[in-house]
Amino acid sequence: MPKIVTPLNDALLKSLKPQSKAYTKTDGQGLRILVKPNGTKLWEYEYTSPTLKKRRKTSFGNYPHTTLAIARSKRDTNIKLIREGIDPLEVKEAEKKEQQELEHTKVNTFEKVSKEWLKQYRTTNKPITDQHRLKILRLFELHIFPSIGSKAIKEISIQDIFIILDTMKNKKIIETARRAYYYMNRVYKHALKREYTQQNIIGNIDIIDDIGGKSDIHYPTFTKEKDIKGLLLSIDEYQGELSTKYAMMLLPYVFVRSFNIRNMTWEEIDFKNEEWIIPASKMKTHKEFILPLPHQAIKILKEVKAQGINSNLVFPGIRSEKRPISDNTLISALRRMGYTKEELVPHSFRSIFSTIAYEHMSEHNCSGEVIEALLAHQEANKVKEAYNRATYKEPMRKLIQWYADYLDRVKYA
Repeated sequence: MPKIVTPLNDALLKSLKPQSKAYTKTDGQGLRILVKPNGTKLWEYEYTSPTLKKRRKTSFGNYPHTTLAIARSKRDTNIKLIREGIDPLEVKEAEKKEQQELEHTKVNTFEKVSKEWLKQYRTTNKPITDQHRLKILRLFELHIFPSIGSKAIKEISIQDIFIILDTMKNKKIIETARRAYYYMNRVYKHALKREYTQQNIIGNIDIIDDIGGKSDIHYPTFTKEKDIKGLLLSIDEYQGELSTKYAMMLLPYVFVRSFNIRNMTWEEIDFKNEEWIIPASKMKTHKEFILPLPHQAIKILKEVKAQGINSNLVFPGIRSEKRPISDNTLISALRRMGYTKEELVPHSFRSIFSTIAYEHMSEHNCSGEVIEALLAHQEANKVKEAYNRATYKEPMRKLIQWYADYLDRVKYA
């Protein structure tokens, strides 16, 4: 007959006195209080690891700082994890590691890492002159630090870099922009060596003879329906992490920049009006963008919502629900599907839409201006741009729904 455990209560906990040796009192289901000779009362929880298949022990803090109710709540949470095949200590260790990495990241701002690199920067194996070093520092202070200097280098996005380069290009200081690109690339290589970041996002920018305008960056794309069909079916069959799969499922229907889909939040989605309202702070144009959503996109978003993930992000990362999936996550997904960087990148979905939309203008009867509006390309004529933003709403909705239906026709043909 199993031993009946009498649950603890606050009166009993307060009355427990230290003895010459440590002793425990059990509350049940693996939870107990350990009373040490020095009088400390420590909550312990013992369980069988579902992954290691052995007994493990963790603590919930000291009583009375951790109350009986809190200790029981933590025990119940851990029991749920164990039933799902998750070891609570592994979760705790992962969270601790992530917090340590976060603290490490906060220290390594772009400005700090840049200055660290600048101290040891050499050209052709020789130290540069102090005058040269000051010149580089001045370039950073004028054009780079104001935008990303205080950001942790690990958290800077490629979108942040594009904004810096585009700003310099618009000011027609092209040579300065080239040098900024070169020096930022050197900073990132330095950061990689010291493990301040896991990727060189500058290396993802394709700059050959000029700086960053859309005409200078050539993204691979698909134009044949059999290739588009293969891509859509590959996404449906993708076996990776669920958040990544949903992002990949949505991307063909909305064809936004990688940064926007990765950082999509639920508060940006207007289900009633079937719109995605992207704030100006997330747009390359620095202007709010309202993207009509086709029925297929709404269906996917509702499926994601039904997952019940406790995050404001639509596509949170695996390690933290507070951080989005990375750009490298989407790239890796495409590679796992069998597509090389010469064949496909996340930005390619924009090129696919643009190509198909222009080729089928006689079918959807929408103008080039509507196509460009859906791509959120900025109109050079400010008066015309303001007019277009006000008048293209319904044509944009018509075109994006036509395109979503076109993709479905191709996929199921």
